[in-house]
Amino acid sequence: MIAREVTQQIDDAAAARRIAAELAPAIAARAAETQKLRRILGRSIQELHESGLFAIATPKQFGGSGLGMDAALEATIEIAAACGSTGWVYGVLAGHTWLAAKFPMAAQEEVFADPNVLIAALVRLGGTAPERVPGGYRWRGGRGKFCSGIDHSQWVLVGGMVAEADGSDGQRYFLIPRADIEIEDDWYTAGLRGTGSKSVLVHDAFIPEHRTVSLAAMLDGTGGADHGLYYRLPFQLVWPLSLPGTALGTARAALAAYTGMVRGKLGALSDEGIAEQSPSFVRIAEASAHIDAAELMLLTNARRLNGLRSLEDVTPAMRARYRRDNAFAVQESRHATNALFEASGGSGVYETGPMERIWRDNNVSAAHIGFAWDAAATAYGRETLGLGGAKSERIGR
Repeated sequence: MIAREVTQQIDDAAAARRIAAELAPAIAARAAETQKLRRILGRSIQELHESGLFAIATPKQFGGSGLGMDAALEATIEIAAACGSTGWVYGVLAGHTWLAAKFPMAAQEEVFADPNVLIAALVRLGGTAPERVPGGYRWRGGRGKFCSGIDHSQWVLVGGMVAEADGSDGQRYFLIPRADIEIEDDWYTAGLRGTGSKSVLVHDAFIPEHRTVSLAAMLDGTGGADHGLYYRLPFQLVWPLSLPGTALGTARAALAAYTGMVRGKLGALSDEGIAEQSPSFVRIAEASAHIDAAELMLLTNARRLNGLRSLEDVTPAMRARYRRDNAFAVQESRHATNALFEASGGSGVYETGPMERIWRDNNVSAAHIGFAWDAAATAYGRETLGLGGAKSERIGR
């Protein structure tokens, strides 16, 4: 393990974005190597720790900055614009410290005993379900894919269905030490190759009662300790905001790459030749407008969450709208990136340039199930028409 110092605290979202922007050039210089190695370089992880960015959503009681997801989102955008894989891992792991704060205090004290703790997660682990045993749960034969950042994490937060004492089935979340997890190196993908989002297996792990919490408690605000209202908000309303920054950041990187390519051509053109580049000018304007609108949509939602005064302010309509907005903003970023990639022509397909990697990373980040437009749009339409969401949509995915 890399020796680290206790992280510094960050004052607000603007400071978080500024700090991330300062780290971006060095992270960008490592992007090609990150992709080749299929994991984030240790130096990048260390810099993110030392900057305080990883602990941005960690409760202040445990030495974190205790900021909202608007700060994590802004930082992720800057980091992802430098390297999509590093941005994704950063956004995911920074969001998980907020999620861990919804567990009982005994679990929080255990996990946050290391001020630089990193927590990977899987929303649902398949395979054999955990069994209730004296003092907790025994999980034999659990398996799941897409465990981003597992190479650098000390804990893994996983969800699973369990049989309760009354015979009913219930969804719970568990905190499992990395030592009880086996990693299966199967992350060979089209994009986000550097995230190391490998599969994990739980052969035989005992999870004490204090390291588990029901889904119901994560939704109704009764889980965890009282670090303030923000940490009691429904997890499927807040936590997903740590993810879209990669799509937004890589879209901004695509815009910068395309703009640089067009600018490079202009110097060799006559006035008439420049006038013929009008389609490129329009492409830049349209892409930048879509990206700006998507970013503003998500940051507005994140800031509204920061300002909530009561759990009663969280309505089904708000849940449906935020889910819609997350998916819409990411897909808008994807469309902008694809339009820029198409306009790049043959110049954009070479591995020696940044565009093809940016394009792959953006599309893979947008493929996350949380950004599936059809599902989010259907849920929003049903709620708007008074039909309510489907059962699976109510418990989150």
